[in-house]
Amino acid sequence: MKNSLGKSVITFIIFSSISLLYGEGFTSKALLNKESAYIKEPVLLTFDIKQTDYSKVMFFEFTLTENEAYEFYRLDAKVEDRYQNAQIHYTYLLYPLKSGVIDIGFELVKKVTTKEDVAYSFSGDRDNVKRMTTTDSIIKLEPLKLTVKPIPEGTLLVGDFTLTHQVKTHEASAHEPIPFSVEIKGTGYPPILNNIFLSTDDYILFKEEPQVNTIRSAKHTYNTVVYPMAMSSAKSFTFNEVKIKSFNPKTQKSYMLTIPAQAFNIKPVAQSSLIDKVDSPAPIKVTDWSWIGTFLGYIVVFISGFFTAKSVQWHKKEKIKNDPFIEQINQTSDPKTLLRLLIAEDSKKFAPAIEKIEAHIYQNKPLDLKAIKKELNA
Repeated sequence: MKNSLGKSVITFIIFSSISLLYGEGFTSKALLNKESAYIKEPVLLTFDIKQTDYSKVMFFEFTLTENEAYEFYRLDAKVEDRYQNAQIHYTYLLYPLKSGVIDIGFELVKKVTTKEDVAYSFSGDRDNVKRMTTTDSIIKLEPLKLTVKPIPEGTLLVGDFTLTHQVKTHEASAHEPIPFSVEIKGTGYPPILNNIFLSTDDYILFKEEPQVNTIRSAKHTYNTVVYPMAMSSAKSFTFNEVKIKSFNPKTQKSYMLTIPAQAFNIKPVAQSSLIDKVDSPAPIKVTDWSWIGTFLGYIVVFISGFFTAKSVQWHKKEKIKNDPFIEQINQTSDPKTLLRLLIAEDSKKFAPAIEKIEAHIYQNKPLDLKAIKKELNA
């Protein structure tokens, strides 16, 4: 009996909330891919809007309500462009953070205008863009309820992870830094560990910010987190075993990620080697101006280092930048779809592009869609 029921279950549509808002001129539907989850177990939420009143032009602003009980990320927002027939499909990744029954709230604003007002609002020139007039309504929606199960006590990571570590050497001189790194990879809630790697009475631990790379999708969240560190000590010491308790929601079982205990041999530095035998640097003579060249050299090194760091920082910002709105622009295949997308964004910087697309649609003027996309990506 259980097996036959299990085969007939459609995995995705387990828990849903459907709002029939024909009086508002549209319908909405919210779905969760599971009706219960563990703390920090990923949950997929979709929200669909479909216009039913075709006499008006409608735009929508939608997001989930901020709440301490969960965190969320928008993965996608697909707009099907049928003029005066808006259809939008939102996809969110959600992580519950507290056990119990939690409410997932929605914030939806409906913006109504007319076809004539859309054309009029962008009829001004580049320096005199006319703002589109809309009638805005805040739509009240019932929240979805999600049952959240607690994870075992002492759990630090939630997901399916592996751990590797690297130590450059197990022998060093007194106070010499020993590079040491830990890498955690796998799917699940980002494996960020706080205050687990600490200095002891035997050694000093130097830490940098963890290097986090997270790729989120509707299937899973894949993480690679590297913890770069270094140890330093005046005498030989043992790095004690570290155990990280983890929990896999799929198997509903706990497991341990382990960094084994390791011994480090530290060679003391002879006292005599710490005393300078040569007067260095030598006293500066009254007529010796060589220090100016050295000083200028330091300035050049400092400036070059500063701009190098800045260029790396700028490069990182450019690399990290991944605008989902630009991706939607690049995915559009016809002028009407692009027009609706730009108007919904309601930004003056898109006015020149909207003006060209309007001229193409309403006045049959030629349009290079590829060139327009290139301008919007600039």
